[in-house]
Amino acid sequence: MLRTLRNHTKVIMIIVILFFVASCFAGYGLYVRGGGEGEGMRDYPVAEIDGREVMRSALEQGAARLSEQYGAANITSADIPLIRKAVIDNMAVDAELEKEIKTRKIEAPSAEIDEAYKRMMDSYPTREEFFAYMQRSGITEKQMKDDIARQIRMQKLMESLGENVKVEDNEVTAFYDATKDFLYKQPAGIKANIATFRKQESADAAQKAIAAGGKWDEVIEKYRADVEMATPYDHPVILTDQMLQNELAVVKDLPLNKISPVEKANDPFVFIAINRGREAERVLPFNEVSGDVRATIRNQKLQAEQQKFFEELRARADVKILDPEIFPSEKAAAPASADVTAPAAETKSAGKAEPASGDAK
Repeated sequence: MLRTLRNHTKVIMIIVILFFVASCFAGYGLYVRGGGEGEGMRDYPVAEIDGREVMRSALEQGAARLSEQYGAANITSADIPLIRKAVIDNMAVDAELEKEIKTRKIEAPSAEIDEAYKRMMDSYPTREEFFAYMQRSGITEKQMKDDIARQIRMQKLMESLGENVKVEDNEVTAFYDATKDFLYKQPAGIKANIATFRKQESADAAQKAIAAGGKWDEVIEKYRADVEMATPYDHPVILTDQMLQNELAVVKDLPLNKISPVEKANDPFVFIAINRGREAERVLPFNEVSGDVRATIRNQKLQAEQQKFFEELRARADVKILDPEIFPSEKAAAPASADVTAPAAETKSAGKAEPASGDAK
């Protein structure tokens, strides 16, 4: 449950078009002459993108990743040709994205790369676990930073598409009036501040400091390096009755406005909390959520701009299919490909951040 809470409170910069998973296939030309997906599979060129061969092994590796993202259990044999087509589309768009980045002279400052690399390290409980992951995956620090730099450049490109996106005031009020009874209805529950920690000793120290009269935000900031997630004091979360189960059950029995003992969360995390009182179900007033409403509308418009942009990139990409037998017919590919590559409002946030190139060797 705390993992769900973290997913809703973290600020996560995510490119919302599935084509952006093309970063998983960066360097597709380097997968040449590999062993393929299965033992004894003949590796051969199945397509060309900008004159570069895409090997069968690279295609199957990409298809396996994409299948895993959608849930391999739900994939049927009839879906495989469509997934392969989506992989080729992703590779093609990826190549066009690189051209666009060069044309627009978009750079990734070293300070941003270093900060992102540090965040990735901090997403692991210890540095030892992070470096063990690196070693298992066969990734060097340079390879990871190169991949981070590439993702930063792509993120900047995506953000630039929203420069001309405007949201009018009447759009905000109309959207709120139409959706307030289900999008902006706050369920009954306990209002609480919660902070989860990677290290027991930091949680103990923070708990003692707050119990002694320290201010929540100041104490949390002091131990920020070991904090996995924390709510600002002025922006507590509402824990519904359903959420107040398992490890969060202790919150409902806390004295009002008193810091809890350090409690166990999802391994390896621990947490502290403050019960700020029970809240009745209510529709959040417009003045409390107008910023969120505006952001929602802007994101919808931005997704439309991004979708249009990616469709233009795919249309101008130079793709030649060399083995049409393993791809869907054109009649089947059109609607299915559109479904596979549709925009997604959210991407799953894993407990540990792993680089897109983690499986590339």
